[in-house]
Amino acid sequence: MRGKEVSLFQLPRGVKVLCPQAANRREWVREALLGTFRAWGFQRVITPTFEYLDILLKGLEEGLEDRVYKLVERETGRLVALRPDFTPQVARIAATVMRDYPRPLRLCYSGGVFRHMPGEEEKEIYQVGVELVGLDLPEADAEMIAMAARALENLGLTGYKIAVGHMGLIRELLKVVPSRAVAGITGALAEKNRTEVSRIARDLPSPWCEVLRILPTLYGGEETLEKAEGLLGDYEGFSRHLDYLKTLYAMVKVYGLAHHVLLDLSEIRGFQYHTGMVFEVFVEGLGKRVGGGGRYDSLLARFGRDEPATGFGINVDAVLKALEQGAVALPPDPIHYLLVDFSQDKKEVLILARRLREMGWRVARDIIRRDLEGSLEYARRMGIGALIITSEDLRSQGKVQLIKTATKEEEYLSTESLLVPRGGCHG
Repeated sequence: MRGKEVSLFQLPRGVKVLCPQAANRREWVREALLGTFRAWGFQRVITPTFEYLDILLKGLEEGLEDRVYKLVERETGRLVALRPDFTPQVARIAATVMRDYPRPLRLCYSGGVFRHMPGEEEKEIYQVGVELVGLDLPEADAEMIAMAARALENLGLTGYKIAVGHMGLIRELLKVVPSRAVAGITGALAEKNRTEVSRIARDLPSPWCEVLRILPTLYGGEETLEKAEGLLGDYEGFSRHLDYLKTLYAMVKVYGLAHHVLLDLSEIRGFQYHTGMVFEVFVEGLGKRVGGGGRYDSLLARFGRDEPATGFGINVDAVLKALEQGAVALPPDPIHYLLVDFSQDKKEVLILARRLREMGWRVARDIIRRDLEGSLEYARRMGIGALIITSEDLRSQGKVQLIKTATKEEEYLSTESLLVPRGGCHG
């Protein structure tokens, strides 16, 4: 007896199929982002889609194990897991495979991460990102912020904000509060729940009651640092982190990004492994962040090499959605020509197709038998720019017929006039 019929369109919750046009748009965004990273001197690494769970857990945040997709390796019976995060993978590579490479390491990557996050629609998130290993200077963190900004600008996105905080401030505060209050404080700060923060603050001793209550209001431009210094400057643990942010902000101004950067001293991102500066990137009109990162100076030590690092990741599909919602025109990535041949002998048309491709044109052969209208409709549906038509009669004249798919405009050209490098002019 057959089981219940399952729709062939059904997918596991949180994943999706991208048909050619959508896939082309994603690929364009991915390549543009990686192109910015390469321009700043970052080199590509490729990490495994899955690894042994016990090794992967060394670099994951506490409590994240329940959100990892797990499998059993048949040969050994060991648990393996789909990667939920790139940063621990790259940290492990830097500490092991690349431990003898000269520092700093400038590494970039792209691919999917897989997370079972309650309440989140996406289970597979397509990311690009960078990791800068071996530098503990504010200039390295400023480079991360500036590079994230330039990557968006190079795509045409200018309405963005980058919220910058410092995990050191949060950790200093948590040192002086009762352990029973830690989970509540971190949860309320992560959710930006000021009401809950104020409620918890009432139970703390002075002056930390006032510090915690005011912390979520320390948000804005350079004046935020002055306000924070007035509140926290007398405490050495806090003042050194504020000095770091001052230096960082001065460098951000040199990059010309001060109007895009907001200081948020209650920012609490990746609490388990981020240790210093953290930031999140938001684009106008999109209700969620498109990326973020920060400093994680203790993560590599979990893999046997204690050294500083900083980095960030960008959600490619979130950026693509922001582009589609805005006024930014995504460049087409079409097949240039559909080559239709009505000859019996296909030798000449195959040579023509090869020569066009060698010159950089994207050329598909219409091998199926159909009439010209059928080929035009196929080209229209598949987003192909134009038809090149050949036949024995046209070949005897040294010509081809060119029909533009969108307008159906026709012209006859010499075959040789087609054979120009891509970027040249046909006709």
